[in-house]
Amino acid sequence: MRMTKLMAASSFAAPCANAAAQPGGFLSHLGAADLRQLMALGERVPYTSQDVLFTQGAPAGKCFSVVEGVVGIYRTECDNRRQITSFALPGDILEIATQGHHEVSAAAIGPAVVWEIPREKFAQFASHRPYVLNEIVALMAAEIADAHDKMFSLGRRAAEEKLIVFLTYWRDRLLRLGRDVDPLPVPMSRRDIADHLGLTVETVCRTLAKLERRGTIEILPGRIRLLDTESVAAPALA
Repeated sequence: MRMTKLMAASSFAAPCANAAAQPGGFLSHLGAADLRQLMALGERVPYTSQDVLFTQGAPAGKCFSVVEGVVGIYRTECDNRRQITSFALPGDILEIATQGHHEVSAAAIGPAVVWEIPREKFAQFASHRPYVLNEIVALMAAEIADAHDKMFSLGRRAAEEKLIVFLTYWRDRLLRLGRDVDPLPVPMSRRDIADHLGLTVETVCRTLAKLERRGTIEILPGRIRLLDTESVAAPALA
């Protein structure tokens, strides 16, 4: 219970201070005039922890991009088991729903701000600006390649290695955003991490405790300090 509370808190949980900042990702490649016009077509929507943005199978009427916070992308199986496929960060597009319905679900991991625009408005905007579509295609291709690399890194590893790879991968993503990673912000709960890595909550808790006893990590409120960087990073590079 203590570890759940520690890992659920996070510096990601205060988006309001930066809510006026422009979204990143492909939007950052637009010129000032295009950006102002596009932003006027959409809106910034705040979400609290665990709020659902959209659900798998529902009609897709909007496009979404994270402005602040973290959003979990997941699928639900017939037996209601949840598989979190990714954690979206500021600048990430949540989904390109090409079939007119959502193929995944999305929920806020802690407080978040999401930029939303009706699909029809975005399609009309992009139809006159081919470079916007090119940016989206490039971004999605990079995300797919990144997802494949992560899946390969995880593979059939044991629980301890999976957690080490996850922490290293998460650290590298935050570094690319210019975030402070010492100690490493971890806004996800143990349940979120378990559903992402295909482990049980008990296994995640037990393995984190084992890593802390070994001196590899230190669990802090909302963060994890990587104490033995070399041993933590090595499995991700294997």
